[in-house]
Amino acid sequence: MIRIVSACALAGIVLLAAQGVPPQAQTVPAQGAKEIAKAREDLMKRMWPDYYRDMSQAAKGAGDPKAVKAAEAVAQLKKFATMFPPGSGREGAPDTRAKPEVWSQRADFDAALDSLVKETTAFGAAAAAGNADAMKASWAKVAEACGGCHGGPSKSGGKFRFEE
Repeated sequence: MIRIVSACALAGIVLLAAQGVPPQAQTVPAQGAKEIAKAREDLMKRMWPDYYRDMSQAAKGAGDPKAVKAAEAVAQLKKFATMFPPGSGREGAPDTRAKPEVWSQRADFDAALDSLVKETTAFGAAAAAGNADAMKASWAKVAEACGGCHGGPSKSGGKFRFEE
């Protein structure tokens, strides 16, 4: 009997996955929520030193445009987008800086993140072409896209994160 129930449950999970039920539709247990919140915080903390600092320098003409890793930054942003399943907010991870608006205004959050992906990709194209003017103009758009979530310096919080 247990095997039949287990097989049915597994079949249901496989069926949902095959139908494309998004990961954010699944709720995570509290312990998993803390781990997810920590992982997304760690990922975001690495974005500036690993990717955006070089972009900033290149946009100012002080860095090497060939050192820009925009494609890698975009890959990390796409990974980041998957790290907000229901239950991974403050209800499951009390120390998270993600505001409830991430979940209650999901379309706005996704649009802000998509904008950052788009602008980072455009910056990467300008850097690959070695076009200093395009990099400078594109960097302003990247910074504006960052503000879509952050809304200012790290201590200011923003639309989708609590103040530090």
